[in-house]
Amino acid sequence: MPVSVIPQHPCLHSTAILHQCRNFIRVGIVFSCAFRSSRIPIGSDLFPVLCLWYNLFVVNIIFHSGNGSGQTASVPSGTTLQEAAGLAGIDLRTHCGGAGTCKKCVVIVNGKTVLACRTKAESDLTVVVPESSLRKNEQQAVVQTGLTENFSGYAGLSSPFPVLRPAARSAHPCGIAVDIGTTTLAAELHDFAGQRAVQTAARANPQRAFGDDLMTRIQKGMENPAAFAEMQQSVVHTVNEMIAEMTGKSGLKPDDVSAAVVAGNTVMQCLFFGIDPSPLGEAPYIAPAATFPPVLCRSIGLAGSPDSTVEGFPVFGGFVGGDITAGVLTLQNITRGLQTDPGQGLCRPCFFLDIGTNGEMVLAKDGGLFTAATAAGPAFEGAKIRCGTLAVPGAVDHVTLDGSGFRISTIGNLPAVGLCGSGLIDAVAVLLESGVIKSSGQFAEKQKSVELVSAAESGTHEPVVLTQQDIRELQLAAGAMRAGMTLLLQKNNVQPEELETFYVAGGFGQFIRPASARRIGLLPPLPLRKFQFCGNTSLAGAGMMLRDPSQAEVVRRFVQQSQHFDLASFPEFHTAFAESMRF
Repeated sequence: MPVSVIPQHPCLHSTAILHQCRNFIRVGIVFSCAFRSSRIPIGSDLFPVLCLWYNLFVVNIIFHSGNGSGQTASVPSGTTLQEAAGLAGIDLRTHCGGAGTCKKCVVIVNGKTVLACRTKAESDLTVVVPESSLRKNEQQAVVQTGLTENFSGYAGLSSPFPVLRPAARSAHPCGIAVDIGTTTLAAELHDFAGQRAVQTAARANPQRAFGDDLMTRIQKGMENPAAFAEMQQSVVHTVNEMIAEMTGKSGLKPDDVSAAVVAGNTVMQCLFFGIDPSPLGEAPYIAPAATFPPVLCRSIGLAGSPDSTVEGFPVFGGFVGGDITAGVLTLQNITRGLQTDPGQGLCRPCFFLDIGTNGEMVLAKDGGLFTAATAAGPAFEGAKIRCGTLAVPGAVDHVTLDGSGFRISTIGNLPAVGLCGSGLIDAVAVLLESGVIKSSGQFAEKQKSVELVSAAESGTHEPVVLTQQDIRELQLAAGAMRAGMTLLLQKNNVQPEELETFYVAGGFGQFIRPASARRIGLLPPLPLRKFQFCGNTSLAGAGMMLRDPSQAEVVRRFVQQSQHFDLASFPEFHTAFAESMRF
């Protein structure tokens, strides 16, 4: 199918519109003042008109956040408080992309609690932003790979690596490997000229301003095509920041980058390379591009030497994208069984699952790969959860229950500020075991919530609770994953107990307790010894192909040997999903 390229219209971006409207009026006033002082008649006529425009159409909003200082934004009347906050440098939690459904962007105006994404400024305002509404320290991303001797090639962040890529023109040629996650970005610096240690960097994905999940972002772009261009430019800008940070720490410059390899899901790679992902926004969810061959870095705005190139991984199909392809590349138990002629059965079946907003999965069997994806939603990353948060300092990451009550641990051993994905899974698992929650997901007693941390002990001075709706959101996420795994195994005549190894990838997957994940049905009921938690295999695979470009042929070959399943098109998926909703 023809590839639709995202048109670059920076002047149409929402933030640019706000800046340009404000600046146009202000510049007009300045010129009018100049004309007036020089006694040019038009100045006298224009000055009061422009002043009136400015007073009528521009409002000043003062934001007071946790640091106590006021930050001001001057914006056209009718601008949402969310957009104004962004212009003031305040990053609000907008997991739903401004749809008003996540209710995370709460602010206080004139003593009233309102949602910033649904409230427009019609006059000058003073806005108080609670700590709980801010995205803070959310650039925490997993760059560890978790790989061991069971995996191929990749030795880890601190180990020397073979110099396989020939030196380019740069005096200190280096390359960049990037994992473009839906929520976070992670990158590594590889120095081809010497045996330097690898530098790493991580950032929050700036596209979250358009929504925490892929479908919300696609919908935003379909409603306003200029939004796609803003998403592309924002993520490239953030990667450039990471490149500057890593090269600076190594005594290098961004111009020393001679090659880059990126891995991300299909939507993320399309947006990064400026390809319109709209075909993935509606059935039959066809990937608008299957391959992402090398292009000049400067053609998409990426930092690097004048002749530096950037390439992405081919996709399996649909939402099963380059991050999964890169992950499979790192798994020796899978790649060693992939032969030129499928069906030789040189390895026992293995399963690969990347847990995130989408549950992408791969079954390796008889020399072939079978892939699928399910839409788990952002519950694992704190969205749509009453006290949900990303894995930030203070997030409750583990929960146990004994005779004296709940025992929790938090990231950084700080006072609790919310419940991240691993803590959510633990909390529901222990409540299921104790009988507080029934297998249907309902509380056994008539109650609406359970208090995990009291207001006196929390870092926000508000209790950390688990609500009935939170449990429902987890059921939807885990049920979608479980239904997908069940159908993919059934379609290929594999029983769960036949699996030799079950690989769990992704930053989130690295921190969940296997026993808790099994208890809620997120993982199959296999012996714990069969699970291997791999960490960020997307970044690891990008690093492998960056160092050794010949790996591209290996990837091309096993993608050709794959078959993608659109699970949602199967009538039995809905039945499997309904059955998987029970714990």
